[in-house]
Amino acid sequence: MSRGSGARRSPASKREAGVPSVAGFLFLLLLAVGCASSRVTPATPEETARTSTAWSEAIARADLGRDANVLYDATMSQGVVSRHGTLAVKLRGQNVEGSLSGPLGVPIATYADGVLRGEKIEPIRIAPHQLRAVLSGVWTAQPEVAGRRGTEMLLRWPGPDAAEGRFDVAAGELVRLTVRRPEGELEAVYSGARNPWPENITIEEKRTGSRLNLKLLSRETPS
Repeated sequence: MSRGSGARRSPASKREAGVPSVAGFLFLLLLAVGCASSRVTPATPEETARTSTAWSEAIARADLGRDANVLYDATMSQGVVSRHGTLAVKLRGQNVEGSLSGPLGVPIATYADGVLRGEKIEPIRIAPHQLRAVLSGVWTAQPEVAGRRGTEMLLRWPGPDAAEGRFDVAAGELVRLTVRRPEGELEAVYSGARNPWPENITIEEKRTGSRLNLKLLSRETPS
């Protein structure tokens, strides 16, 4: 005689039945943690004061106004076009010039008068003082502290150099910078060591989808 629907399930089948509920709980837990870390909360007066102090120290370390010759290993991509080479940047007062060269010194792109130009590359505009700041891993003025997101502080700069940044106060380092321009947003993401400028920078222009991956090779003061 066969047993009906009241037959007992084996321990193994009971464990299998419990897996979805455990997996679902873990998913909801991870989702909640992710939402909490992405939510912006108001900064306390103490957090604002610590952030302002840490930012001033970061500006001083970057030595933003000093003349320098900076060399990067660089990969530039726009659409299906991707070029690898060496980017040499010359900083002289308010003037910034750069040249991206491939193997055997073949020119790929140049930066002058606030515009990056190259063959099969749509021009990208960024003011010289803004490019200097992006490369140095800081921005052009003292920011407003807009709040806290997870362990990072949210910084905002209004006005002609409008931008938004995520700042690691403990490390005294800008993690991400989004520059608001009439041509569209330009975003820089920083990683690696600072000595004092960032070791690795990924710069992306949202309008064209252009991306520039930079690895700092050297930064020298001209004699």
